[in-house]
Amino acid sequence: MAEQDNMPFYEKPEWADVVPIPQDDGPNPLVPIAYTKEYSTTMDYFRAMCKTQEKSERALDLTKIVIELSPSHYTVWYYRQQLLKELNKDLKEELEWIEWMINEHPKSYQIWHHRQVVIGRIANSLFPATTITSTATPIITAQATEAAVTFDTLSESQKTAAQELVKAELEVITESLQEDTKNYHAWSYRQWVLAHFGLGPWWVDELAYTEELIAEDVRNNSAWNQRYFVVTNGKADVTEEDINREVQFAKSKIEKTPSNESPWVYLTGILRKGNHSVTEIKGFCESLLSVPRANFSPFVHSTLLDIYEVEAKEQRSAASVEKAKEEAIMLAEKVDPIRTKYWNWRKAQLQKIDVLA
Repeated sequence: MAEQDNMPFYEKPEWADVVPIPQDDGPNPLVPIAYTKEYSTTMDYFRAMCKTQEKSERALDLTKIVIELSPSHYTVWYYRQQLLKELNKDLKEELEWIEWMINEHPKSYQIWHHRQVVIGRIANSLFPATTITSTATPIITAQATEAAVTFDTLSESQKTAAQELVKAELEVITESLQEDTKNYHAWSYRQWVLAHFGLGPWWVDELAYTEELIAEDVRNNSAWNQRYFVVTNGKADVTEEDINREVQFAKSKIEKTPSNESPWVYLTGILRKGNHSVTEIKGFCESLLSVPRANFSPFVHSTLLDIYEVEAKEQRSAASVEKAKEEAIMLAEKVDPIRTKYWNWRKAQLQKIDVLA
């Protein structure tokens, strides 16, 4: 028995009835890929499984072998998802294996998506399959999963189960993000988890989490993006209090690192979300001009250019046009010369604004 354990799977008796199907690259392949013998043989057997659509334990075992050889093989992942459902496998055991795979290959999109599929199925078995309510906006498409959970409609015991499930998932994601705080696939999955279960119960903690990450690295654009996601999706309505709090938060980070693009993008995005005009931060931006390290920030000057341009159009103000031109010249000649042509174009556009005589 121990001897069989060390044998390649295709040499074991239980695979004797399977006729492997070699890869067909045509009679004269131009640049055939030099697969290893192990991978090539394994795929020959996988193609045989696909041809017959066999739904068995050995087929499931084979998908695991293929995936561990090639974690990004999405066809194998899909076949595994079919097998898990057909064989009614314990999905919690599957989660343990996926977590191991995430640790080995944290940037494999297919692994994260597979976890999303599995969690979606677990949620559907525990909770009623309904649509997301106003507690969260379905930003992330729940492909290959059941409908999202409406947290507010769950019983108390179901809410507890949902909280435990989400808590466990967030811990897995957080652990992965500790290795790479800008892992796009981990962040994308994190947003899906929160959206799928309704951000409502978790948005305060998630807001605190983003603040912690930004405190560690103010240039962590992924954390800024997550904060925007949480603020704009955490509650049914974004209040004036929310907007004002986030504006002040962004300003405080800009004051520390005025040449950091992330808080500038966040600030203008939050203003737009609250239907506020960028002109509301005019005084703040102008005050930064007296700070030496901020005076040469392209984001200070480009934001002022936008502000003066808006004022010029709204007030038909010739003075605002001139101020905007000064900012465009500053950007083109001193602050951001690599984009000189763009800033000169912006300056030319200012000439077209209809102003009062």
